[in-house]
Amino acid sequence: MWVSETPEKVSIWRFMVDQRYQKMGIGRAALNLALNEIKASDKVKEIEICYDPENPVAKDFYSSFGFQEMGLDQDGEDMLAVIKL
Repeated sequence: MWVSETPEKVSIWRFMVDQRYQKMGIGRAALNLALNEIKASDKVKEIEICYDPENPVAKDFYSSFGFQEMGLDQDGEDMLAVIKL
């Protein structure tokens, strides 16, 4: 699930794959499709996502798509990672 925060910025609010279906390539394929759809807009310049900063699997997964950690979110709870286009 994602939302356009502004015409230039999209936030991915939820990205989940049921535990029974993880490590099957479904998440990678789904995120790739989502990112391609988001990037289809010429106006989008930034895509952001948040995740648990103590989850190294999430960190590695999102960084493999080009997300770069920016630090903790406004609440100081989740890691904010961004792709700048």
